[in-house]
Amino acid sequence: MLTKRLRLFHLLLICLFIYIPAVSLLAEDTIKITGSSELPVYIDADVITYDKETDTYHAKGNVVVIQGGSVIISEKMEVDMLSNLGIAEEDVELIDEGGNILKGDRLEFEIDTKTGIVKNGKLFYKKENFYIKGEEIRKTDKETYDIKKGEFTTCDCDEGESPTWKFSASEANVTVGEYLRAWHTFFHIKDVPVLYSPFVTVPVKRERQTGFLFPGFGYSELRGFKMDNAFFWAISDNTDATFYLDIETKRGLGKGAEYRYVLSRQTEGEIYIYHFKEDDIKRVREFRSGSDNLSRPETAGDNRWIFKLKHKQAFPYNVAFKADINRVSDDEYFIDFAKKEDERALTSLESNLSLSKQWDNFNLVAQFRYYDNLLSAEDKDTLQKLPEITLTGTSQQIFKTPFYFALESSFTNFYRETGTKGERLDVYPRISLPLRPGGYVEFTPSIGYRNTHWWADDDSTDTNVMYYNRYIYDLQADLTTTFVRIFTLEGDELNKMKHTIRPKISYTFIPYKDQHDLPSFDGIDRIGKSSTINYSINTILTGKFFEEKNTYTRDIVYFDISQSFDINEARRARISTEDKRKPLSDIVAEAILKPFQWMTLSAKEQYDVYDNWFEKHEASLGLNDKRGDSLGMSYRYTRNDTEYLDTSAIIKATETINLTYKLRYSYNDTRGLEKVYGIDYHKQCWGALFTYTQKLEENIFMVTFNLLGLGQVGSVSGGMK
Repeated sequence: MLTKRLRLFHLLLICLFIYIPAVSLLAEDTIKITGSSELPVYIDADVITYDKETDTYHAKGNVVVIQGGSVIISEKMEVDMLSNLGIAEEDVELIDEGGNILKGDRLEFEIDTKTGIVKNGKLFYKKENFYIKGEEIRKTDKETYDIKKGEFTTCDCDEGESPTWKFSASEANVTVGEYLRAWHTFFHIKDVPVLYSPFVTVPVKRERQTGFLFPGFGYSELRGFKMDNAFFWAISDNTDATFYLDIETKRGLGKGAEYRYVLSRQTEGEIYIYHFKEDDIKRVREFRSGSDNLSRPETAGDNRWIFKLKHKQAFPYNVAFKADINRVSDDEYFIDFAKKEDERALTSLESNLSLSKQWDNFNLVAQFRYYDNLLSAEDKDTLQKLPEITLTGTSQQIFKTPFYFALESSFTNFYRETGTKGERLDVYPRISLPLRPGGYVEFTPSIGYRNTHWWADDDSTDTNVMYYNRYIYDLQADLTTTFVRIFTLEGDELNKMKHTIRPKISYTFIPYKDQHDLPSFDGIDRIGKSSTINYSINTILTGKFFEEKNTYTRDIVYFDISQSFDINEARRARISTEDKRKPLSDIVAEAILKPFQWMTLSAKEQYDVYDNWFEKHEASLGLNDKRGDSLGMSYRYTRNDTEYLDTSAIIKATETINLTYKLRYSYNDTRGLEKVYGIDYHKQCWGALFTYTQKLEENIFMVTFNLLGLGQVGSVSGGMK
């Protein structure tokens, strides 16, 4: 075979040079045949003879034939130029135009059409890692084959061994880039047939193709037997759609559609709609009766649906439009139909339409923002922003003066069916004077002037729309500097370290303004007086590392700490001996440590210096190694509110088995909200995932199988109360 490969390489070089007009190069043992075909045939072998009477070439020993992009290798070959037919025997190997390899005992081929028949053939698609065997494999087109009494798999195995899984069929045809279609098909585990189907379609594709996706199967006490069906439609190069039909024998029927489109690099979107008809919603709620319906109001009926629309589009002159619409039929929808883990914890949904225009220093955005409160049965008192228009300006120099100008402004129409509603115009310009005294520090004094206007309608009164206004200024001064030092080290991996320290002190003054009679929609409506000193320190330690002749940088340590001192509070008159002044704010700190590539530690703290206790505390740990093991832990605590722990782990027990674990534990309820135990078994051409999930309302066992190249072919689950 090595000799054949060397001859093939030699022949390819000949074919390369033969098309150069100034050179005509042919080896003495290479024959060029020009028949009725547009492409010539080149034959190379140990011995080549020609029968002039029959116009037939006979080749023996390390035969290599090239025609266009096709190559045939064998020990014997006969080429009849009168009939344009050829026969190759003994260790036959055909490499087609796509680089796919077909092997067999005997090949009969037609020179003009480059088609043929292989006896006891083996076909291998390298890109898809797809193996096909057949008593007879007929090449009918450029990359199309018909197979009789065939087998197909994606499993690698040694000669004489049986693959882990395979399909066998009486007849099949395959086209590269499309599908393999087989009739009277058995699915085998090793050599044992376990499933039968009169017809099977398997993707052998390089691009997306229209067709049915493999269904998902399951069972639970709540849903009964479950089968999820989907049909994918490749409408065009830039559009496609998926249609869904889900059957649950004890619960109901679901159907939906998803449409995706890409009109240009800056214009794309997707639409998703799904409807599920419940047989009995009251029965569904019985399964979560012990979990207080997960704090959701019972607003669901028998018709459940979701509608999602995402679209973004860019127009000339830096104008952009975005749409993100999210609507559900009821507040319980995500309890039953969440597709992502975090969807079950959603407390509200936002729908947003926005149109923006951007200049060099200004940005104008008009938004319609609608909120759906999933914790309230009615949204009559939920505040909507229909619309909200903002104009912001980044800090920019005023002509050639040393002064700079910045702007924050907005106009918002607040709407709700019950409660105060109305419009608000807020304009907040700021003038600053950046200075660098001595060149070592940055000192920036500034003044802001906020003028706000309301036109409000209070449902509690019979009066007409009332007008309010507020004018208030603030003074601010920032003082900061930066210290940088670079250390040269002699480590094999760590070569240099850069230490950056950036301290900052700022002062803010806002005079007192009586605002008790003003409307209150959000934080802008109440600006408290302030005479506050804020101080902070930010430090970063960055390392430069060498690894296999490559260099990279990594922030090893990031640390930021800040606090403020309220001068007004320190001077406040006490109303009693028990009344204590508390001018110091909570200490807020954040730290991120990455001492190694495989470790990340982070923490965010808010510490009450008077109660000597944490108001908020967040910490996380991430570990991973090159083997594939990983550990993730995150802890969140809010004083007098929530406290929970999230943990996830993957242990690579063997080369083929991963053990997985997930936990969400509530310290408030002193119980686990969700636990997931998993075993991920994976081989070269197949895998199985076993999971056992414990939720407040249901315990679920699920098995999902995956065949390499075929995707997820099914799942089986069981539910237990």
